[in-house]
Amino acid sequence: MSETRPFLIVARSEPTDDDLIRAAEAEGCDVARLELFETRPGGQVDALAERLKKVEPGTAVAWTSRRAAAVLARTALPSRRATLESVPLFAVGDESAAPFRAEGLAVSVPSSGIGAGHLAGHLIEHARALGLKRVLFLHGDRALPDFPDALTRAGIPVEKFEVYRTAYLPADPTPVIRALDAKRPCVVTYFSPSGIAGLERLLDPDTGETLHADAVALARGETTYQALLRWGYAHAARPVGGKHDSFSAFVLDTIQSVARSPH
Repeated sequence: MSETRPFLIVARSEPTDDDLIRAAEAEGCDVARLELFETRPGGQVDALAERLKKVEPGTAVAWTSRRAAAVLARTALPSRRATLESVPLFAVGDESAAPFRAEGLAVSVPSSGIGAGHLAGHLIEHARALGLKRVLFLHGDRALPDFPDALTRAGIPVEKFEVYRTAYLPADPTPVIRALDAKRPCVVTYFSPSGIAGLERLLDPDTGETLHADAVALARGETTYQALLRWGYAHAARPVGGKHDSFSAFVLDTIQSVARSPH
């Protein structure tokens, strides 16, 4: 007989997820938090620091991940604060904007959703009013080309800076394997395509197929959702519209729905 209590897999280890995990446990859900990768400095951090010494009018700075935001904060604050105050800043979502908003800097994020495509559309929409002539794009070594390609098609030149690298870690997938073997209802939360790849590399092909077929896989943003579809997850979802005020609310609602479903 299978275990019917939901099992939540959080595909990263971040303090910002503590409240979500406590709420899930309060719902009677067991949780496995996996530290699947770490961030290391990219090869163009020094080049970014040099570029920020002189930023021409009509320049914006944009990033599509919290990790890129963290590098920019370390590189530019407080030494280049005046520069960042003088240029439009664009982030993929509230979490990646947080390091700068906490310092009193304005960061524009799309209201349509989280993902590189949403950010590109948001920036393009405001480009004429802001007089944008170029965008400095901060990214990692595994970044997809969606964002810079969209801006290039719109006639906005992009200067790319690889400011971090992703290094995968040997996390222990045993809790995930046991939950799948026990046919427990599993919910997996993914925050980036790197998180998907980080978990997938730890599983043998049969376990991976079971995860794809049986688990409910939740993506925080559109880019991650599209990656789930490419990996072959049968029950992939992401927040759409205004029903949920946060990704955590979406995850908790999904856990409750899974718990109510017949198994």
